[in-house]
Amino acid sequence: MRPVALFLFLVAMGQAATRNVTVLVNFNKPHSDVSVAALRQELRALLEPSGIAVDVMLKSEMPVSPQFSELVVFEMKGTCSMNVAPVLMSRASDEREPLGLAYASNGEILHFGEVECDRVRRCLQRVTRGGHPEQHQAQYGAALGIVVAHEMYHMMAGAKEHTRNGLTKESLSARELLDGELSIPRTVRAALRRE
Repeated sequence: MRPVALFLFLVAMGQAATRNVTVLVNFNKPHSDVSVAALRQELRALLEPSGIAVDVMLKSEMPVSPQFSELVVFEMKGTCSMNVAPVLMSRASDEREPLGLAYASNGEILHFGEVECDRVRRCLQRVTRGGHPEQHQAQYGAALGIVVAHEMYHMMAGAKEHTRNGLTKESLSARELLDGELSIPRTVRAALRRE
């Protein structure tokens, strides 16, 4: 009888450790379906080790009476596609401005944020020169997923601070967004599970 009780305890622990989170994204301008698929895949890969099961839903496809366990909402600002001609801008103008943000009210971080799609695209265009833009749609979508995951860290852990390394550090370079080798530090994973 004891092994069965232990097994049930472990199953219950496993269920409690998983957070089911719906990420509702609203595109206010054209976007790429390839990029959305890559965003979905990247978010799942990044957050799964933290015990977070992610479902990405487009606001335009939301059912009439949706039900969510936990919800975060992102406004995707600008044109979320690589099929836009590169714009010449000073290097400092984009590098000093955020790629995404989480809203706060009365010192509390809300589950609402935004992603600056144009800034993410311009950031990547500096290192993906050459080739047809369509070739880079999946990389772009993965980069958007990284930005969303970073902001979800602030929202879901209630953390205003950044870490020294990994996905949750203060700023990420175009190369880091492109390489896809970022991970969530262990201490952050524990905070996400606790919250």
